[in-house]
Amino acid sequence: MSDKPKICYPIVSGISTYMINNFILIWPFLFIFSGTLFALPVKAPDFDLQSPQGKLSLSQLRGQVVLIFFGFTACPDVCPISLSTISRVFHQMEEEEQQKSKALFITLDPERDKVEMMQEYTGFFHSNIIGLTDTAETISEVAQSYGVNYQKKKLERSALGYVINHSADIYLVDSSGMLVKRYPHDVDPEVLVAKIRNLLVH
Repeated sequence: MSDKPKICYPIVSGISTYMINNFILIWPFLFIFSGTLFALPVKAPDFDLQSPQGKLSLSQLRGQVVLIFFGFTACPDVCPISLSTISRVFHQMEEEEQQKSKALFITLDPERDKVEMMQEYTGFFHSNIIGLTDTAETISEVAQSYGVNYQKKKLERSALGYVINHSADIYLVDSSGMLVKRYPHDVDPEVLVAKIRNLLVH
């Protein structure tokens, strides 16, 4: 198998699968890693990335329900739509519920998305959304651990120079650090609100 990340779209009984090297995701309930099948929930892969307040790991947020989304600040459509959805989720929640939940926006473009840029960008959406960045190598490791597929694409006639093509799922981690579900980026905010509320009371 080639080491180059690639995405596959076979349909098996209406379920799409994503593959990166030996890591395959069968959306939205199953993981396959190196030939071993795991059903959600599974322990969410931990990470330690740069936030505006310094290094932040997923394990530091234990006790809170966490939404995770991978993207980049120059993304023209999917990322702002996804973060707007997450923002609407928080706006529909009570203050006490907001205090027990967070969202992490992890950049796939660390070359441009420095800490200050991430903080400014997430600030347009909701204060509960924390922007995370790090070295390209570290970001790649974290993205692969979550089955995120991404690839830089050059733009010949654009001031941006390039964009990042990437998969776009929202990951839901419960207060004990278990990855319980993956949602499409255009999920109805009310679906997320209901699920988060359910996790907060159980």
